[in-house]
Amino acid sequence: MRNPNNAERVFLEIGFRSPEGEGSLRSIELLGLPGQKLKNGECVVSEKVQRFFDDLIVRKIFRESRRISDCKFQYIKIWLYDTNISDSERGYAVPKIDKGDLEIRSNVLSSKLERIYVLDNELTGREYDQWKKTATELFTMLFMQFIAAPELPSILADNPVAKFVEKMADSVDNYARMKQNLFFNALIIQVD
Repeated sequence: MRNPNNAERVFLEIGFRSPEGEGSLRSIELLGLPGQKLKNGECVVSEKVQRFFDDLIVRKIFRESRRISDCKFQYIKIWLYDTNISDSERGYAVPKIDKGDLEIRSNVLSSKLERIYVLDNELTGREYDQWKKTATELFTMLFMQFIAAPELPSILADNPVAKFVEKMADSVDNYARMKQNLFFNALIIQVD
């Protein structure tokens, strides 16, 4: 895949189908992935970025949904969301969050992912309680995926020992740098 200089940055949507025949969850869509618009007009997401989200979010949710016996979700839509910027700065639309939506706060102190909002399906009573239990159980494990090693202070940038430590961290976690430079701190999730 070409990666030309001066390519326009765009935010894209990518769909993933479950590789398994088991479980009710069939597909997951991610929205707001950083991509580029090529000179020929085609919009693409780099293979590394696609792998990052596939490994840290999509495969984890597919696997976890099969493990949870009460999970009857069939389709999940996920928006990457930065709570610190305005909608006009974001570059793509996200759903509005209201008081009826489920907010799951990170239970992992060092996670770069701070919150997950699951959009309310207007359920009530026992149906709502079951939906909330299943959604919390399914999505809470995502916080563990976004633990990033601390960045070295800029004063150590040219230090050979510091460079060695940084290379070791990269060899242990292929996504260490991407986790340190996340452009989102929350997810908005719609379950159907």
